[in-house]
Amino acid sequence: MVVREVSKLMVSGLSVVTNNENEMNPESAKIMQLWNDYQDKNILGATFNKSKNFDMYGVYSDYVSDVNGDYKVTVAVEVTKPKNAMVIENQRYLVFSKKGELPAIVVECWKEIWEYFESNSDYERAYTVDFEKYSKENEIEIYISIK
Repeated sequence: MVVREVSKLMVSGLSVVTNNENEMNPESAKIMQLWNDYQDKNILGATFNKSKNFDMYGVYSDYVSDVNGDYKVTVAVEVTKPKNAMVIENQRYLVFSKKGELPAIVVECWKEIWEYFESNSDYERAYTVDFEKYSKENEIEIYISIK
């Protein structure tokens, strides 16, 4: 893992509100369906001002509290203009990365993140905006906002 500063990132996409308890139950999980809806409804094709890169993002924001509370998840792409976009500015992140088969590596990486913050006090989560970045096949980077 490494610490990185994100000076400005603008993303736009499709969102849903959920929590980790719901996501552990296939009956109430919403994130996988959100990714399917993003593709099925061709949200990418309807997104204006897309940047020239092809990275996909899973963005976690609007945290009610901490790891146990509700939050908003957005499947998104980077855009070049702030209109209708989520703007992330001047935020420090602890970045975790993992290679392997999707979607299994996403779950594995999040488990590593939760375990890291449960047993390590070097960094404290800020619970502002966290995001998964998909820029290469079978590889993920998860950016966790830190204080």
